[in-house]
Amino acid sequence: MEKTKIKGITASDLKYIAILAMLIDHAAYLFVPSESPLYAIMRFIGRITAPVMCFFISEGYHHTRNLKKYFGRMAVFAVVSHFAYAFCFGGGFFAKSQESMITTLFLCLLAVYVVNNEKIGMSLKIPLLLLIAYAADRCDWGHEAVVYTLAFELARGSKKNQLIAYGGTAFVFKVLPIMSAIIREPSYIAELWYNLGVFLPILLLYFYNGERGGSKATKWVFYIFYPAHLLLLGYLDMKYN
Repeated sequence: MEKTKIKGITASDLKYIAILAMLIDHAAYLFVPSESPLYAIMRFIGRITAPVMCFFISEGYHHTRNLKKYFGRMAVFAVVSHFAYAFCFGGGFFAKSQESMITTLFLCLLAVYVVNNEKIGMSLKIPLLLLIAYAADRCDWGHEAVVYTLAFELARGSKKNQLIAYGGTAFVFKVLPIMSAIIREPSYIAELWYNLGVFLPILLLYFYNGERGGSKATKWVFYIFYPAHLLLLGYLDMKYN
């Protein structure tokens, strides 16, 4: 009997959307003048990627068949992506650079592991989570990504609660600073409004149907595309800018 297709967006669909948004964001950062409206629009779209991937870190922890391999896979691609990130945004493979988003996601996974590990007492969990957040501040998206991941994780079991928890943290991280900035100088809104794109994932995740979609190879797409697109964009930036 043919399996009935559930309406909505699959995990595979969401990851491809996140990949496209990431490409748009990085292309804007490297090639579009920051004062142009196109720059803000492209970076507004780019705010989709990190929260969606944070959501799937929480999902992945609970659905992986082998947590050690999951950690190992992320660690390997974090090392590879470091050099690609440095090449793209630092000007060379060995340039001084913050760590890439893959390293951030590795730390997010570690945070989820700490939260769920019953062998670790609460008195130790909080310092460990603070240490993970501190380490994440040396990476792309910083501790913000760790908090987003924990918001999804701690509200797990109810999509409504997950979206509320994420929306609340996004409000604190993005809306409050923007409000504070425009109170001091109203013109800052033109420079900062694209950060409100962090609320786009709420709409996308609302339509997530819980299905994996794609194929078994789909899980590798983001890991491979991430360093590959950084190398390509870095090369184009070096050649044409």
